[in-house]
Amino acid sequence: MSCVSFREESMREMALRLSLEDENKRKTDRSITHERSIIIIGSKGVGKTTMVYRFLEKEESPKATIAMDYSFGRKAGKSLVKDVVHVWEVGPLTSSLLSAAMTGSALTHSPHHTTLLMMLDLSKPEELWATLEECLTIARSAMKMSFDDNTIKALRDCRKRENNPKNEAYEGETEPFPLKLCIVGGRYDEFKEFNSDKKQLIGRALRAAAHALGAGLHYHSCRDTSLVRRAKDMLSHYGFGSQLTKGVCIDYEKPLLVPVGLDSFTQIGLNFGQGRNAHILESIKQMYVTHVPQTTKENENPQDLEDPANDPNFREPIIDRLRAQREEEIGILLQEMLEGRALKIPIPEPM
Repeated sequence: MSCVSFREESMREMALRLSLEDENKRKTDRSITHERSIIIIGSKGVGKTTMVYRFLEKEESPKATIAMDYSFGRKAGKSLVKDVVHVWEVGPLTSSLLSAAMTGSALTHSPHHTTLLMMLDLSKPEELWATLEECLTIARSAMKMSFDDNTIKALRDCRKRENNPKNEAYEGETEPFPLKLCIVGGRYDEFKEFNSDKKQLIGRALRAAAHALGAGLHYHSCRDTSLVRRAKDMLSHYGFGSQLTKGVCIDYEKPLLVPVGLDSFTQIGLNFGQGRNAHILESIKQMYVTHVPQTTKENENPQDLEDPANDPNFREPIIDRLRAQREEEIGILLQEMLEGRALKIPIPEPM
């Protein structure tokens, strides 16, 4: 081999090595990134898709999310490289779907740059806490499926430093959720018509839960122009790293706005003492459900929730007709097998 070919081979190997090093840095560097992810879960029909469409300035009409939707947005940054936000909207609350979104986000950047956004329906207080608990349970299960224990510990330690950099007085008061977390109360346009006592009860419970989890808290309505702008600002902060507009609103007669680290149990008017997060959340739950008992989801048909074929947004007449015809043929053949007139179900050759 000549010196020229040997030198060219070395340059190719060097380029490959540098490329792999750059890719690995993007997936692990917690301080610098041009890509971030927002994973959205929560109440059904609360306006998650509409909020995403407004943020990404999509003009088409939003449709119900059956399984999981993926979108992305780009924004020119300070360098020639554009910042990218990956938006994963999970429909059914299942660990496998949420884990797929978490794993997908980790393919291009560090989990430190992933934000989990939980959107709850303020207009349904009788389901609010049950949905919050379901979201947290599934999120914790999905993290264990997606990340190893060392990664989860590193995420949690990083959240502690970020959420409480100078407030030594409350250090150790809470155990933050490992991923960046934001709780969004949707349908504020309906919620604002509630009586003052109910708004205060719900507001205190959500503030306390958000503080215990190291999360931000935002009220939102797609029918309120100012709240739509505020949601865009919040999503831009989590998606592109832009500065969050300074401001706090803890007036229960107005849409709440409490950024991470700017609240405390003392300000909320609660005192739980030192304890594990599970105990604190259970105390908040008892305070809430004593006044607002939670309903179960007995009226929902699991088959309708799990099978996209039952959703009118996903109807395909030709495919549905062929599927029904095939199911009818299989039913007839199964009956013939049971009666001994057929040995097996014939499987057509692939076209």
